[in-house]
Parts: sequence; structure tokens; C-alpha cells
Amino acid sequence: MALHPSLLFRYGQLLLLLKRPAPALAAFQAVTRADPRHSRAWSCIGILLAARAQFEPAIDAFERAAALSPANAAAHFNLAFLLQRAGRHGEAIARFERALEIDPALERARQGRERSLRIKAALEA
Repeated sequence: MALHPSLLFRYGQLLLLLKRPAPALAAFQAVTRADPRHSRAWSCIGILLAARAQFEPAIDAFERAAALSPANAAAHFNLAFLLQRAGRHGEAIARFERALEIDPALERARQGRERSLRIKAALEA
């Protein structure tokens, strides 16, 4: 008998509280297999993969989260941060700007956008 995705998600959250990231990742992945539209699970997967320095799969997870919850500023910010880290500054700027459209008070997004703009300008000079 399979658990309902909401119960699996809660289980993943509990595992995170217990500082057990590997089984938490497995739980969140099980959530997305059962419900591919569970944006919060995709965000959690992105966070856990980024913590493992698995940046491209983390970017993929955050892209899914942002696509599923286009009004979620945190999903766009997290995606932008990883795109910036990957040197994809044009894409990062667009995502930082989307996060700011949603939440104009998100200072980290403003700072990230400015950093990517500076780096992009220096690379193009």
C-alpha cells in the first residue's frame, strides 16, 4: 500500500528535522513520483541536491517548482541563485527579476540580480 503524497511529504519534512537528508530526499522523490505537480516537494529536492553540490539536477528541480508555482518568489530566487552559481547570469537575472516582481521586498533577490548584472557586464567587456 502506497502512502498518500501529502503524508510522504510530511514524512520528508520530519526526516529533515531529524537531520536525515538522504532518506528525506528519497521521500520527496517518492512524492513527485506519486504527484509530479507537488511544487513544494520539487523545491525540497532542489535544496537537498544543492546541498550535495549536485547543481544541475537541483536547477532542474527548482525549474519544475517555479513552473508549478509561478507566484512562489522563493522558488524563483532559489533557481536564480543556482543559475548564478552555474555562471548562467542572463537566466539568473531573469529569475531574480521574477522573484522581485512577486515580492519587491526580497532584498536577497535584488542583491543577486545586481551581482549577476555586474558579472555579466564584466564578462561582456
